[in-house]
Amino acid sequence: MLRQLRGFPFLLLTLLLTLTGCGDVVSPEHPGEPLVTITGQMMPTPDAQLTGEIRLALVWYPQWLAADDREGPPGVLQEVITEDVVYQGSFPANYRFHIYRPPPEEALAELGEGLQGKGAFGILLAYKDGNGNGKLDPIAMHGAPVDRVIGSSLLGGERSTFAVVYVSTEQPAATGLKPGFNLIQGVNSESSAVVPPSTSLPLSLTSGGPFFDAFVCEAGWLTFLALDVCGLDGGDVIEQGKLTVEGRVGLNGTEAKVELEVRYENQARQDATVTLNGRSIPYDTRFAAYSFSEPNSAQLTPGSSFEIAVTLGQDSLRRTFRMPGEFAITAPTADTQARSGEPLTLRWTASEGATAYFAGFGAGQAGMGIIVEDGSLAYTFDTTNASGQGEAYVEARITPTDVESWVTTALSRERTFSFVP
Repeated sequence: MLRQLRGFPFLLLTLLLTLTGCGDVVSPEHPGEPLVTITGQMMPTPDAQLTGEIRLALVWYPQWLAADDREGPPGVLQEVITEDVVYQGSFPANYRFHIYRPPPEEALAELGEGLQGKGAFGILLAYKDGNGNGKLDPIAMHGAPVDRVIGSSLLGGERSTFAVVYVSTEQPAATGLKPGFNLIQGVNSESSAVVPPSTSLPLSLTSGGPFFDAFVCEAGWLTFLALDVCGLDGGDVIEQGKLTVEGRVGLNGTEAKVELEVRYENQARQDATVTLNGRSIPYDTRFAAYSFSEPNSAQLTPGSSFEIAVTLGQDSLRRTFRMPGEFAITAPTADTQARSGEPLTLRWTASEGATAYFAGFGAGQAGMGIIVEDGSLAYTFDTTNASGQGEAYVEARITPTDVESWVTTALSRERTFSFVP
């Protein structure tokens, strides 16, 4: 779509592999009606240690959308512009982030590659205010972090990464960009697209680290991996990334299914020791993964936490995960007699901790499924060619955010019903 939206995401993918609480984000001043409001959920990762106040900032990166002839290489931070608000509430929680004015002039850059006028690329960051000055402080090239960034809208799964793009004038229709603020979903994928501003933007809160603090490093994000800049230790990040675990831990009814892949220096390994809550998980050549299934699981229950530990030689990895909370399908009911060809609305209750849902149905020659990430608890399907017994299916998911443990947890619920002519 845009030069930097195409090139930068693939660098991210290479390096990263890719609430029921209620609260609000409150600006210290309210200069009229907001131009746009970003909404979503903030949810701590299971191993996050969060205390005290959490602040949010929209940070602008002029260089990431700049024309080819702009001074400086793409991706290097020329200036950090923030619009700060304070989150007042408990976690996990919903949030609203109001934007009252266009990006400052210094955040705008002349656009290239056939685009018109000026634009800016922004991401939402969550942080702890280390010096109490009420703003997110950039890190000088030869300085050190003052605040701690603990969440970024640019890090996450394929459909849970977001950016805010501002353009000053009309753009070619193929870009999907409109003058003013635009919300881009799936920034880390080829399927990135402009979505309605009302689309829910999930924000995972972590304990932070160099990958997060580097978003405000004036030497440029990722520069710390090669050079000693901003007081960030890129060597630790690379070292920690040698041993990784990826996969899925699912619970359908009471049946648990676990499939995990262990990699060392990006090579799949079969000789690791892998445990879940101390239970050994064997390697299964049929699935090319460490796998087990259990009809009535005592290891996993809705809303519970569990630990995965991996040991390979002298290296080890230990992470805590959480299953999505209990939920239920409320429509269709078991005695529903749906009519083929008429819209079928699937509804469900909220699952605590879930960052997305997969909803679908099947009946005869008809069926489809869709990922729901906007906070909705319902979806309406076309039932053309549906007949006989139908099955509704909803899966609550907690998507991963840790580059070393890319493990999705999922809780599934099913409901049978019938179609009539």
